[in-house]
Amino acid sequence: MAFHRPRRALCMAMALALLAALVTGGSARTIQTVTKTCPYDGTTFKFTEEVSGASFDKSLDLMPVGAIKSPSPLAACPTNGFVFFKHDLTPEEIERLRPLILSKDYQSIKNETPYYRAAWIMERLGERPQRVSGMLLQATWEATWEAATLAYAKRLKTTSIKTDNANNIGKMFLRTDQDGKLFREASSERYVRYANELLSRLGTDELATQDARERTNLRWITGELLRRLGRFSQAKDHYEALANDLGPDHALAKRIALQLRLIAAGDRTMHMMSEAADNPPQPR
Repeated sequence: MAFHRPRRALCMAMALALLAALVTGGSARTIQTVTKTCPYDGTTFKFTEEVSGASFDKSLDLMPVGAIKSPSPLAACPTNGFVFFKHDLTPEEIERLRPLILSKDYQSIKNETPYYRAAWIMERLGERPQRVSGMLLQATWEATWEAATLAYAKRLKTTSIKTDNANNIGKMFLRTDQDGKLFREASSERYVRYANELLSRLGTDELATQDARERTNLRWITGELLRRLGRFSQAKDHYEALANDLGPDHALAKRIALQLRLIAAGDRTMHMMSEAADNPPQPR
């Protein structure tokens, strides 16, 4: 399913399309270069903006993969680290953010990923906790991309991979050869740190929501993070409880069974939703 990714790239707010049909087909990724101006110091910089893309599958942590960059990049100032977390920030809003952005606390995290910084800002602006958690989830995707491309660059004995100009680099996650395996197995201190921070929030988010579907989504992500962090005993107990609550006929039943197989194998790497299908993709 091809889709347009709006420039504002707002957080998913954990209203995640976990129970929707898996994506198939679609057009190539479309990008454009724009010029942005940093608030507070007037610095201008070029930013490669994603206009549209196509995802062909999702990882078990709901990251779309295919001819797409996930999450859709957010522009960030190279000087003070300001993140354009909304496309329609007013001059008044930007001015109100000045003391926050220029504070020592924010400046100490300006080397974190843009979505992580956006989550930090949104939390201090009083956004709903679930929206902040949605941004942190996408920050883990940023950490995944970063670790995967660094590992691939190392294999190629180069210093960087030009991901912005490679429409289909996201398809690397779908490949079952050694390069695909390299992408899916890559992890980093940053990923572990972000995942642990997100995990510490999800129990509170689950208790706060009145929406049964959102609660299921939150429980799914909790289990996936436990598995990816290697906390297999907790992950097993978590998914067995979820399976018992949802029943064998639930849309997630086959995916929970996949999770339990991965946990039994001690597998903490990235896997795709399509692997739980009746006829999963064959190695190629």
